[in-house]
Amino acid sequence: MELEKIEDGLQDSVNLLEPGNKTKSVGAVKIILMVLLLNFCLIVGTIPFYIYMTTINEVTKERFLDFILVGGSLISIPLLYSLGDLSKNRPNFYYI
Repeated sequence: MELEKIEDGLQDSVNLLEPGNKTKSVGAVKIILMVLLLNFCLIVGTIPFYIYMTTINEVTKERFLDFILVGGSLISIPLLYSLGDLSKNRPNFYYI
């Protein structure tokens, strides 16, 4: 069909872009906006956490930080184990 348009010299043959390309650029803009919104929420979310950590006493602060360390290790060790070295013939605990 495109060959017929080019041979006939119709104006439609000049526009070879598909109409689906507009949706790709709109989708890219939406993804960029969502990433910026996520980063904004993460930055703004740390402000109440910082205020809370400065107002609690030292014993509660230490227990809370211990909880964060243990929770982070329970998540990161299996993640790193499944990730492995990403190369051939290497043990899984290479990064740890």
